[in-house]
Amino acid sequence: MAVSFLPFDAVKNAIALDDAQKADYIVPLADLDLEIGENGAWLCLCPFGTFSVSSIAREQICQKLGLPLSYLLRCPVWLQRQNLSFWLSQRQRKGGKVLLRTKGEVVRAFLSPSFSPFDHRDLLAVLESIPSVGEKLLPFQFALTEKSLHLSLLDPEPFEVVWDSQREKLHFGVYIRNSEVGFAKVALSACLHRHACGNLFVSETVFSKVHLWLDKREIKERLSSALEKAFSLTAPKVAEALMTSLSVSIPSGAKERVFQHAAKLAGQKALRELLALEYEREKETSGSGETLFTLVQAIARAASQLPDAETRFSLSRFATSLLPKGNGEVPFLFVPSGR
Repeated sequence: MAVSFLPFDAVKNAIALDDAQKADYIVPLADLDLEIGENGAWLCLCPFGTFSVSSIAREQICQKLGLPLSYLLRCPVWLQRQNLSFWLSQRQRKGGKVLLRTKGEVVRAFLSPSFSPFDHRDLLAVLESIPSVGEKLLPFQFALTEKSLHLSLLDPEPFEVVWDSQREKLHFGVYIRNSEVGFAKVALSACLHRHACGNLFVSETVFSKVHLWLDKREIKERLSSALEKAFSLTAPKVAEALMTSLSVSIPSGAKERVFQHAAKLAGQKALRELLALEYEREKETSGSGETLFTLVQAIARAASQLPDAETRFSLSRFATSLLPKGNGEVPFLFVPSGR
């Protein structure tokens, strides 16, 4: 099965298209008003226009006001209005400003003015300026959500290993994530792609930076260093751990605990059925039996079938986190509760 790569221009064009109608405004809190329509939709009224409010901005507004969103959503609309009006007026008495990040007629983020924008186009410009990107590392998977960007870069030249007397082709690379709306840090992890099955494993974070006091002139050097470390050191360690997992048996009850945790992580109870199906399928196709290898393969395979990029990322990283660490550490989900 050939690995297909994306041209960088396709990624650049998608980001440029997404940038249309985006604008930033720093506004005194006293100049804002918030309303809730009969249908429960939020509106933000500013001196420069009226905007609808995204789900992310709604959560950020509640954090700013000290108002639990979960409680607010349980209230009838008239009581939501009263609560929102009261707590906004209380906060306005303290003064201060907010950064509104908008797109068209939508407030997509409600942030502190100290937030340092490092947008997707800035990230891509930095990546393109690193010599190994575009030569040794090419775009493999790319997704834009209202919360963040997800981009994996892989070496098109596979690395060959021998597992269980069989030759295996692996592609080492990096996984990059960024958010323009305060949902996530700019972060880079190592990733490993199995040529045979198409599964992608994402390591723990190698580099991350919050969007505060972020110097765009320094980020290139730090990202370049982290990229080299992730590609040259971390990704091969993931491959070694995956190979070791072939000889790690699953303790009684551990599989069910792992499936339950994965479903909770994804916010999808039905995911347990998909995981069980993929687990049995992996046992049959690879002959790996009741091993950790079968388990992480099933999770990674299930992750690849989910439509939401945020959930795919979380599950791919979760699968990788279960792999042997090389220090004898046992995954916490393998230990029964109460012991």
